[in-house]
Amino acid sequence: MNNTAPNFVVTTEYQRFAEFCDACRAYGYIGLCYGAPGVGKTLSARYYANWDRVLAYWLIPDDADRDLAQVAGSETVFYTPEVTNTPRRVEEHIWRLRQSLSSILITELEEQERILLETVGPGNLALRYSLLHDIGADTRLSKELIEAQLTPQEISMIYHARSRELSDPTTLLVIDEADRLKTAALEQVRDIFDQDGLGVVLIGMPGLERRLSRYPQLYSRVGFVHEFRTLSAREVRHVFNQKWVPSGVTVAAEQFVAPEILAALIRITGGNFRLLHRLITQSARLMKINALSKVTQEVVEAAREALVIGTA
Repeated sequence: MNNTAPNFVVTTEYQRFAEFCDACRAYGYIGLCYGAPGVGKTLSARYYANWDRVLAYWLIPDDADRDLAQVAGSETVFYTPEVTNTPRRVEEHIWRLRQSLSSILITELEEQERILLETVGPGNLALRYSLLHDIGADTRLSKELIEAQLTPQEISMIYHARSRELSDPTTLLVIDEADRLKTAALEQVRDIFDQDGLGVVLIGMPGLERRLSRYPQLYSRVGFVHEFRTLSAREVRHVFNQKWVPSGVTVAAEQFVAPEILAALIRITGGNFRLLHRLITQSARLMKINALSKVTQEVVEAAREALVIGTA
């Protein structure tokens, strides 16, 4: 699945996180991911789940304007509990999100049926094979339907039967802000895990793993623990080399890779992505106010003075 998203740079930390999520999915384990605020846990999880595109797909009211190709094959649910939550609310919200992924799968099947119905008829086999290949349909079954020269009514009956046999596509449930979940809600998550065989990733603050260790029924199902770390100096340089700057900033990313500028950014932010985002934005604002065309160490230091540098 293509989960490219604007303004996102794949770093080593993201790759480590993606491998961790892949393992939780593949082995059907609960995984714990923890890290300091601002290191990029939520941003990475949303990118991994292709969640911004999935949400955009659901919010478009007209089916004709939706881009199915951008969400086809989605198997990961991203869920953030409410600040005040109950087991029932947690269960309901997760169920609705999973149903939404199922609706995408149904739409994929309906699109395959539509293409096939548009191409039925004698003397059109080459065109039909080409179209089926382009939409990535179930080639074996679709070829059988073509070669059998079934009527449109018969094809519709077959696809209707296939839609009834579809299973929930969700294979991984990613829960952000898992620190919000109280004991009863955590038990609800454990029940979902036990009943449905999903991989589960719980994302939270440092100490999440120690807190959950007090609940042996849940903790015994944890297969992987992952610490999401801050960016190294090399990775910060990589981010700027990929032309990244915060949305709305017009200063070229190349201006931030000068050795003295990069050293100041690392020293001030400690590789915390959220602080880096804020520092670049503030630096660009000061440059605009003072009609400056070049980033200097003095600009970065002045931007640092204007920010509240704490725990991000």
